[in-house]
Amino acid sequence: IRFQRLDLFTVTLRQIGAYIARAQLMDAIDVIVNGDGNNNPAPEIAVSSTGSIKYEDLVSLWTKMAPYELNTIIAPTAPMQKLLMLNEMKDSSAGLNFQGTGKLITPMGANVIHTPEIQGEYIIGLDKNCALEMVKAGEVQTEYDKLIDRQLERASITSIAGFAKIYNDAGKILSYA
Repeated sequence: IRFQRLDLFTVTLRQIGAYIARAQLMDAIDVIVNGDGNNNPAPEIAVSSTGSIKYEDLVSLWTKMAPYELNTIIAPTAPMQKLLMLNEMKDSSAGLNFQGTGKLITPMGANVIHTPEIQGEYIIGLDKNCALEMVKAGEVQTEYDKLIDRQLERASITSIAGFAKIYNDAGKILSYA
């Protein structure tokens, strides 16, 4: 074991890829919340009470998504904590699944994505198949060069992409502040 080396370049490329993915997620969330420039922000759904999330609010979100399917929920840290503290989410079998596999329980069958980079007191519900389209200008480009006179090596990784809404009602915001 002590003679093995960790390929640092591979680890660095993975970190850069993760950074690009987080940046693209933030761009996608911005388009869902604020629109793609065509005056089409996501519709907001009022909650039954202010300052907290109730299970009935999730049910309301699920029903107002029709005819689309609520298959993804995106939440910042504070709303995610409130969501996971609901009594319905503390079910003993659900807790065992989380403790045994590390997989979060999924309200209404939706995948839950914790996104600590965003701030706010809201939850985004969307149909991942109908809400957004990712528009790319080429693939991920990797450039590498070596400056011999300065003994420097540089690598550059570039990805050009943006998002556009497909159907505006395929994403909704559950705001409780």
